[in-house]
Amino acid sequence: MGKPILDPCCGSKMFHFDKGNPDVLFCDSRRVATTLCDGRTFEVAPDMIADVAALPFADGEFSLVVFDPPHLSKAGEKGWQAIKYGKLPDDWKAWMTKAFAECWRVLAPNGTLIFKWYEYRIKLAEVLECAPAVPICGNHRPANSKTHWLVFFKPKKG
Repeated sequence: MGKPILDPCCGSKMFHFDKGNPDVLFCDSRRVATTLCDGRTFEVAPDMIADVAALPFADGEFSLVVFDPPHLSKAGEKGWQAIKYGKLPDDWKAWMTKAFAECWRVLAPNGTLIFKWYEYRIKLAEVLECAPAVPICGNHRPANSKTHWLVFFKPKKG
């Protein structure tokens, strides 16, 4: 096994994630290097290009998966939010189901999946219909925020 931690959607993060950590493999479906409308430079520089809905890894390869998918369902392709955070496809439920399934597939038994969802237009309950399991814990009704953090645990079978 290579690195034990996978971040399959490494684009812009709204939380601290040590991009220099040698134990983490950062993937994204794109590389971006641009200047945003306010003049700031912005870059998405994954270790490798990979689609979270079709990950090129073996079953059970990672002990920890951090899944922070795009949350925007409606955004202009050239808008700064779409550039920075990515955009869900029109068939987001099918995509989210595949992405969750892939994160679960590459997660090792006794592994942990951390999931972050920003409840902008799509409710968390709708997204959890796509999940392969029920989360074991998470924040309940986050105060002054629509950001949800959930933890899933993949038990050993049998």
